[in-house]
Amino acid sequence: MQIARIQSYNNTIHNNNRKNPQTQPKAVANEVKQITELSNVYYHPQISFGGKKHYLETFNPNRTVPHIDFAEYKTMKDNTKQRFRKRYESFFTDKIADPEELYDQNYHYMPLRSEKDMDEFIKVAKIYSQYKDQPIICLGRSPKWFLNASLWMKDGIDNYNFVAFSKYWYYPNGNYGLRYLPQMAPTEKEELAYRKYLRRVSSDPKTIVENFEKTGKRTVITDYICSGKGVSSFLDVMSHYAEDLGILDKFARSIEIVGIGSMEYMENLNPYADEYSEPSVLMPPRLQKYDSIIPQRFHNIKSYPVFVDMLLNQNTNECRSTYYPHNAWTVYKPDQFKTGLIKDMKKVKDIVKTLGSDRSMASFTPAMFDFRNLLNFRILDALNQRNLLKDIHIARI
Repeated sequence: MQIARIQSYNNTIHNNNRKNPQTQPKAVANEVKQITELSNVYYHPQISFGGKKHYLETFNPNRTVPHIDFAEYKTMKDNTKQRFRKRYESFFTDKIADPEELYDQNYHYMPLRSEKDMDEFIKVAKIYSQYKDQPIICLGRSPKWFLNASLWMKDGIDNYNFVAFSKYWYYPNGNYGLRYLPQMAPTEKEELAYRKYLRRVSSDPKTIVENFEKTGKRTVITDYICSGKGVSSFLDVMSHYAEDLGILDKFARSIEIVGIGSMEYMENLNPYADEYSEPSVLMPPRLQKYDSIIPQRFHNIKSYPVFVDMLLNQNTNECRSTYYPHNAWTVYKPDQFKTGLIKDMKKVKDIVKTLGSDRSMASFTPAMFDFRNLLNFRILDALNQRNLLKDIHIARI
């Protein structure tokens, strides 16, 4: 979230300099310098944090929403909150945001618009409170809005680990279990790179086993689950890694799966509905003998509009974190390089070469940057209005 904050400060500097090229506010400049030093963020003149080349040169102060997270919301005055409430309602009607900058053109509205939908969203976020004493791995981007809401919530979780993971190479095969798709599987080089990433974010099998042996608490792996093919593929990587370490049995006894999804979607629209009575994860080969040992729970999102808004709407996913299919595992570090949804891997490789391996960057379009921060505000504001917002929040994901 530091990157977004730097963007808003850079925008402030640029706008003031346009008014008076001879004057730059020292306080703002010093703030940018301090944040940049703390987060080791590199600003390249040909790449903007908004995702467009030279975006800051055409910055419109009337359309960009500043970075909004827990700390920023807690400092807001009532009139500022009211202004952002109106901004949330008018985001798609005031013609300030460019609709072409949105990733998903099927959704030209903000999520969780009604209080009823927000109540249902909060109910789903609350399910994670029962796992607050356990380590939690958020697999991929889908559950992050729910986990962050729990993170900000009274009696919610204290922290969680985000692990970037995208795509799959195991596929449900009816009554025959999983079908392996070799053409979609990672190479040995890619898998070794992903192991390094897992160690760096403290979500590797060794760390999981050590925590279980120390505390007796299983690590929760949570994701949006429909067919379960994504989690199955992730567990394939993890079990291979654990087997090479000689701790496969211990690893299997140190994890549990918590899925969120929609039974209504499964029953009415999903091609797997005739094969599975409830969404679940089929175990990859190395873990099949542990199927009865690894607990699984599925939490049904009963409000279909909330399910659509928060899990099917790709705009909601787009602005959250890094897309990381296995062909990107050797290209960049997802905890540094925020890609959005990748459409052209060649362009991503070219940008990474320009930045170098130790640089950080976010590539959201201006509209997606605004979308993300307005949705942050909407959730924080709803929790506050319901007297559910924590007084103090330390963890930053």
